[in-house]
Amino acid sequence: MSTEKLVKQQARAALRGNLSQLIAGAGVAAAVFLLWEFIEYFALNELGVQDTENILQSDQWFVVPVVVVFMALVLFSTPLLNGFLRMAASTAVRGKCDSLDVFYFFKTPMLFFKTVIINMLLMLLVTLSSAALNLSGWLSWAFPDYFGASPGLTAEFMLTALATVLTVLIRVMLYMLLAHYPLMRYALDENIGAGACVFGTLGFSLRRFGKLFKLALSFAGWFALCFFVVPVLYVLPYFAVAAVNSARWLLQMDGIGGEV
Repeated sequence: MSTEKLVKQQARAALRGNLSQLIAGAGVAAAVFLLWEFIEYFALNELGVQDTENILQSDQWFVVPVVVVFMALVLFSTPLLNGFLRMAASTAVRGKCDSLDVFYFFKTPMLFFKTVIINMLLMLLVTLSSAALNLSGWLSWAFPDYFGASPGLTAEFMLTALATVLTVLIRVMLYMLLAHYPLMRYALDENIGAGACVFGTLGFSLRRFGKLFKLALSFAGWFALCFFVVPVLYVLPYFAVAAVNSARWLLQMDGIGGEV
């Protein structure tokens, strides 16, 4: 039996009796972020702003504080995602979880702010790397008359679409390389320092990227089912538990793993 099959088998066994709690935890996190998105949209609509891409224009300077406030609200809400991963870690390690653990990283100010710092650093790493490797953006800048063509079976449009797809794939790879294992490690051991979690895990992430890629590839069929939306309710907890379980064993093999 391959490693990926074994990890997925363990994840399915751990999900029994815990699926509803994980769905509830993910639902709480999603609801909070959707709420901020709705309120921001409503606020900007009331201000008569339909497009925030050019908010630094002279006639839209007043929008900047609004956008900054909502960016801060989103950032300060990200520990909910860590809480969901904590639930997945508890499921993988102990075979049980509590839906209230989605708020786990809010329990003390020190833990909360450390979690926010870790998430902010990871977001910066992924965002800056994505901007530097934005293939679609660079090609559009270099060849403005060639890229961004109107839809249709033209060489220009097909090349633009290909560049966009490659850019998305690059961003996914950057997340897997820079953020995935630090998040899994933190979910397993909240006592780790922010610097050790973000930067001290980079070497491990490079060494174990192939394992994560194989695991993600083994879920390709499940991810495809998410096109129908409803399967997400099962696939998200399933993949989260499998991913944290895989990371748990790999971290222990390298002698840097923790337990929830």
